[in-house]
Amino acid sequence: MIPALDLHACTVTAWHVTPDMALRTVIAASLLAMGVWASTRRFFPGQTSFVAMSLATMAWIAASVTEHAAADPACKVTVGLLGWLPVMLQPALWSLFICQYLAADPRSPRWSVRLPWGAAIALQLALCWTNGAHGLFYGAGTGLTAPIAGLPRVRYDYGPLFYVAVATGYTLLAVTMLSTRRPRPDAPPRHREQWRAFVLIMAMPIVANVAYIGFGLRLFGADPTSAGFAASVAGLAWMIARNRLFAVVPMARQRLFAELPDAVLVLDADQRVVDANLAAQQLVGVLPPGGQALAALPRLGPALARQAAAGEAHSLLVLDEGAAYFEVQRRPLRARGRLLGELLQLHDVTGLQRAHHETARHLAEREGELDRARAQQDLLRQQALHDPLTGLLNRRALDEWFAQETRASPSRRLALVLLDLDHFKRVNDSHGHAAGDAVLRDFALTLATGLRAADALFRLGGEEFAILMPDVSAEVAERRIGDLRELIARQALGGLPQRITFSAGVAETGLQPLSLQALLEAADQAMYRAKAGGRNCTALAATLA
Repeated sequence: MIPALDLHACTVTAWHVTPDMALRTVIAASLLAMGVWASTRRFFPGQTSFVAMSLATMAWIAASVTEHAAADPACKVTVGLLGWLPVMLQPALWSLFICQYLAADPRSPRWSVRLPWGAAIALQLALCWTNGAHGLFYGAGTGLTAPIAGLPRVRYDYGPLFYVAVATGYTLLAVTMLSTRRPRPDAPPRHREQWRAFVLIMAMPIVANVAYIGFGLRLFGADPTSAGFAASVAGLAWMIARNRLFAVVPMARQRLFAELPDAVLVLDADQRVVDANLAAQQLVGVLPPGGQALAALPRLGPALARQAAAGEAHSLLVLDEGAAYFEVQRRPLRARGRLLGELLQLHDVTGLQRAHHETARHLAEREGELDRARAQQDLLRQQALHDPLTGLLNRRALDEWFAQETRASPSRRLALVLLDLDHFKRVNDSHGHAAGDAVLRDFALTLATGLRAADALFRLGGEEFAILMPDVSAEVAERRIGDLRELIARQALGGLPQRITFSAGVAETGLQPLSLQALLEAADQAMYRAKAGGRNCTALAATLA
């Protein structure tokens, strides 16, 4: 007969119970209890898919028991066809659980994964449940066996779609197996043992299914694959309960720890090194078995111990007098409020520090260049505003000084004195220009010693000088010039025996602001009157308005 869905047959069939059903019923009940137990445990990645896997396996075994208990062959094949729902879900749920547990990520697969596999399962179920129309899943050779334990069993004639469905499940399981891969050769022995246990658990349903399809092996006349999955689920539950499932997770973490480019040290509560990754071992050398005190580590130890004593959670470690720099982060390791140790992570920042130092050096050089430029600028300004022979302020400085004074106080009284050495040409002609220069320097120095701090002395050029006296009237300025004349008369300027005299003209701004040019012209005219009046005297300019 060609198996087809006939739900009505299951409503009229007789039901029988045989002793061999008891074991499968107990397995199904155990799987239900296991699913409930797993759902109430503390969360672990893949928890939901593991519970669903347990329930799907239970449904598979329950369908097997129901199929055997039905007396009507039409009901038997109906239950067998309906039982393909948990059969097809089982490999998908298995793979989902393994992938979620491996990645420690409880999220569902992406839609790009779910849609193709979901569509494949839905299509196969549709073809399975419409087998009566095409006979491609189970063929016409399907029939009953001789009674086993009092009841006949169905022997199916496998069609091509049956093998496609089986191949689909095997493909998914194979992909899952390949995704776990073998452990690294340097993985701890415990991890390798757990890996072998996991491979054995995964192989149980595959071996059972191959034995059933290829060699006709039956368990109480039924497909033993469901029992293989049940044994696998039980094995997984045992490993989860012991927190040993499964080696790839700690192996992945161990590999990440071992190959992390940052040096990592694990310390116990007594500051002993109990583990170190490859990067740390390359810094300090291979650690001795059982670890050693942190302070005893070559290169790193003493500095790290000092930082630990200072309680520095973040610090900079300098090795070999600046040959290497590491940013150190310390993280305490606690369990139930008790300090178990700490984790030290050393991030290599040598390149960053060298770049920082190089930048600082360039900035220092640049700052030095700016300082030199500012000094040169100051020197140029000094030279631009000072007379090179006498060191006095020059004509340009007089412009700036006057502008500054009048800008600060426009109505401030200022007296301007112009001085010109009498018969200075004779000095140059008789004694030479060097002697004349010496006379000018001594004259400037002597004048400066007789002025107030508020006064400003300028050399305008040749033997002509100017004095600005703030807050002074022309009459007061005249008296002070007389004092300066007496001071000059007592000096042997330039070492010459002859007496040096000067003529002066005084002009003042009064209470009305005047331009410097107007003041200079007035003082200059007064000075020429003094020269015309016999020299060695001072003349006052007329009041300026």
